[in-house]
Amino acid sequence: MIRHTILAASLFVTAASLSAQTPDHLVGVTRLAPSLRHHDHWACAPIAQCPLPWFPNAAGLPPHAGGTGWDPTRPGAFITNGLFLAKTDDNCGIMCPPAPFPGLGPNAFATGLEVVESQNQLWMIDSLGILHFYNLGCPVVPAGQCATGLVPSAIQQCTSGLAVDECNGLVFISYPDFATGANWIIVSNVAAPCMPVQRILVPGCPPIALGPITGLAVNGCRGLLYATDGVSTVALQYVVAAPAVAIVNQFCCPGPAALDPMIGLAVRPGRATSMPATCANGSCPPCPMTFDLRGDPNLGNATFGFRLSNAPANQLAWAVIGTGPCAPPGLMTPLLCGPIFAVPVLGTLGPNFTGGGVGCTGGTVFPMPLPLIPGLCGAVLSAQSLVLCGGSTTTSIGTAISDCLSFQIQCN
Repeated sequence: MIRHTILAASLFVTAASLSAQTPDHLVGVTRLAPSLRHHDHWACAPIAQCPLPWFPNAAGLPPHAGGTGWDPTRPGAFITNGLFLAKTDDNCGIMCPPAPFPGLGPNAFATGLEVVESQNQLWMIDSLGILHFYNLGCPVVPAGQCATGLVPSAIQQCTSGLAVDECNGLVFISYPDFATGANWIIVSNVAAPCMPVQRILVPGCPPIALGPITGLAVNGCRGLLYATDGVSTVALQYVVAAPAVAIVNQFCCPGPAALDPMIGLAVRPGRATSMPATCANGSCPPCPMTFDLRGDPNLGNATFGFRLSNAPANQLAWAVIGTGPCAPPGLMTPLLCGPIFAVPVLGTLGPNFTGGGVGCTGGTVFPMPLPLIPGLCGAVLSAQSLVLCGGSTTTSIGTAISDCLSFQIQCN
């Protein structure tokens, strides 16, 4: 069994193993013809885009209305056009249908979203400077609010984006001046999110003429705050320094002006990579087992774990956790049908009963809550499932092994 103390003492492996997972990237909902855009800031190139014909556009609403927030607990993007809230998967399938944003006051628009998984909440900043808190669900449930004091000004300054670095306990709210184009970011602490402690003027990013910011996103492990004006993106590298942060570098990505602008921004975590290893022997049937992450491996995700499907029914199963990525030649013993690539072995989860009926109808979930311990940022782990099948008078004891997953601990 793996405990948090073991994780804290033993998990850290540097992020040098790039094969541990696919890279993270940015996502954002677009304004006029709603789509979910996937964007690689570092390659300065689009990855994919899918239409959201079931989601209302933001035409006719203020330019600062709208937002995007990625949910690592049940992976998908919360999106808003400023008035309606919905949730979509990577391919624009409906996870939560559009509904009026609960608790949004008259003459107010939602201007930024962020999922704070360590609190199991969705946060929203509105155009009147009110920060709203919602318990995650479908629909979300109001859980409180506070006033930041970032009210609309006569010079057209208003909130337009929200990002939360849970690892360092920081809240970022964009507060641009839509008249002059000056971009301000207001910083506060998660413990007191409506009490600003710092104002940062975003520096210019030649040759990009960055317009008013319409969305923020953050990678807390890497100390990167992303911003977009809807078309271009900029990554601001920061370090924790009094009173909150210091910007030490910036990386700019221009976008074509013809693009339908994004009205929100979020970091979509990288995905696990898989090493083929499925096998079976003895009394275990040759099942097409699948072994997947349950949720994204973000610090503070209490619902994180692993899901085993299409496994031998009514048998015992374990999840083997290794430090570092899946690595051949692996660990092999005479009883096993094949090697365990999740090595060196850190520990195991289980045993769990697979249930099901007959044949390959078994499955189970292995919970592995990830504590919010910043020192675990960048840890590379591996996981693989092992099933033990009981013997009979005509068959020997058997084993079945799943593919091996490599993944990296992240933090927004």
